[in-house]
Amino acid sequence: MDVQQLLDELVQAAHRLGVEVRSEPFETPAAMGGGLCIVRGAHLVLIDQRAPLVDRLRALARALGDLGSEAVYMAPEARGLVERAAQRLAKSV
Repeated sequence: MDVQQLLDELVQAAHRLGVEVRSEPFETPAAMGGGLCIVRGAHLVLIDQRAPLVDRLRALARALGDLGSEAVYMAPEARGLVERAAQRLAKSV
């Protein structure tokens, strides 16, 4: 699975969780490609459209790890990416 396919898979997983994913050009580049936020009580993942594809993928994987996406199906490669992102986050705290 290539990087774009992984990104598409993670976007679909977010939608299955009921989370909107928006890709927009940020005025100031995001250090990590974007991330999870809460707007009016709803989760939203904002991705910097100008960030490299790999950074956008990592940002979405981190967000899904934060959302507890274990109950949502995703391809094994995508699941592994989300789990690794969650492990890195746990180690940094």
